[in-house]
Amino acid sequence: MRYVYSVLVPLWLILMTACSHQGALQTFNEHYYGGEDTKAYEYAKSQAGKDGDVLWNLQAGVSGFGSSQEDTATLLEQGEGLFSKYESEGLMGGLFGNVGAVLVNENVKTYRGNIYEGVLFNYYKALNAMELGDYALARVEFNRVNDRQRRAKEYFRKDINKAMEESKKENASNEDLKNIDAGHTKESTASILESQYSNLKNFNIYEGFINPAVSYVSALFFMSEADYSKATDLYKEAYGITHAYVINQDLEVMNKRKRGDKTKYTWFIIEDGKSASLEELSIDLPAYLVSESVLHVGVSIPQLKEGIPSASLYQAVSYTDKREYKAFEVSDTDGVIANEFSEKLPFILTRAISSAILKATTQATLNNVGGDQFGAAGAIVGSLVGAAYSAATNNADVRITTALPKRVLALQVPNNTSDFTLQADGNTLYEVSFSCKKDTESEKKASNVIVLCDKNDNILYLRSKGKNPTYQILKGGINE
Repeated sequence: MRYVYSVLVPLWLILMTACSHQGALQTFNEHYYGGEDTKAYEYAKSQAGKDGDVLWNLQAGVSGFGSSQEDTATLLEQGEGLFSKYESEGLMGGLFGNVGAVLVNENVKTYRGNIYEGVLFNYYKALNAMELGDYALARVEFNRVNDRQRRAKEYFRKDINKAMEESKKENASNEDLKNIDAGHTKESTASILESQYSNLKNFNIYEGFINPAVSYVSALFFMSEADYSKATDLYKEAYGITHAYVINQDLEVMNKRKRGDKTKYTWFIIEDGKSASLEELSIDLPAYLVSESVLHVGVSIPQLKEGIPSASLYQAVSYTDKREYKAFEVSDTDGVIANEFSEKLPFILTRAISSAILKATTQATLNNVGGDQFGAAGAIVGSLVGAAYSAATNNADVRITTALPKRVLALQVPNNTSDFTLQADGNTLYEVSFSCKKDTESEKKASNVIVLCDKNDNILYLRSKGKNPTYQILKGGINE
């Protein structure tokens, strides 16, 4: 029975690992989407720890930026460093290169991140630099983020090929993995893809690993710096994906400025809602396909759940003539996430099915060991322990950055419109007032009043997620 106990003892620890990941994400979400940005930041920072963690550094960096934390740049820098390390080793290598994870579950692995998350480290570093007024650093980060995006497609292709080679070597060197029926695994994968992932058709999947929000905001920054050539290329890149009307508006402004026009504008970059998340789907496979002594063959796989917008319509409404200026969607973050998820999905399923078969083999082994040592009763106990092991370790890895928006919109308003209200579905989020005098009254502005100078171009970041929207002035304000 000592062999049986050696299997039972780790089960509690394994189960707790999976539960702790889900519990941590739930706690963060309760703070962040409950309007408690500072608490969310503090919690994410504690989860990242001293040595850092790709997932939690990004969560802390995003929530820290939204709540103007002093160490936002440090957290993002540390997270990017870890991501770059894993990137150089191979992100998908974390998917195939750990036999222990196949035998237990994917939650025991270090979270290496997705390509789109690596891009966002540089993106938020650029936004944070803008808020701090360090436009030289912002330029560096925008250059880095766009370079990372353009290399992503080729990197992903090479990374998959490398991971597949690692998988073949792993299968060849491990007796249990070597005995897995590749044909049966392929058939099971195809069946699950067809039956369980039809919902991916609901996602507006972007191809090519380009996040058009990154391209658009980069273009807006470079236009504000009078780097029209670079801005034009980035606007074209974003427009080729989303055809957002605001890009036409910006290109018109840029062309006028080339001819000497001095009209100033205010832009809002609006992050709306909650992005797609992962949830666990458990499927029980026929146990008799493996062995008569196997009681449970389960596969747990991650499913992508659509994000939730906070509002349908964002617009600015002028006080004087009630003219409306509409915000336009420049990116559906779900489409960015779904692209990479769908590309990885066949390999994730292959991994999950291989894991299920290996655990079924463990059940059969425990049945045989129990039978040899204690007869029929021992065989039953062995099978029950094996089934418990399979069930307890049958957890999908549903870790994902949850601080991201469902979509990103952009709103352009000419400053000669004068004061206006910023609305979401007809409800006022902020009153926007123009005053270039930095006086006591403006500094004591109400929480829902934003004071800007109409002599400057103004670029603002707005995070809207249902409760307590927040904003950051990235460029302009009353200090320029």
